[in-house]
Amino acid sequence: MSEKELKEFSVAIKKYTEKLSRNKSASKAFLVKTGIITEKGNLRDPYKHLCIPQEQG
Repeated sequence: MSEKELKEFSVAIKKYTEKLSRNKSASKAFLVKTGIITEKGNLRDPYKHLCIPQEQG
């Protein structure tokens, strides 16, 4: 991949990330489509034991 292609790809990923982060239903649809979560919002088995920092309140 050339530097130009890499930069274009990086910009496209950033735009897509911004789009998803503004829309909860689009974010969920993406995570379901990629197999990270179920329709109910539960993590799928391969992702259940990942260490995800939680807010301590």
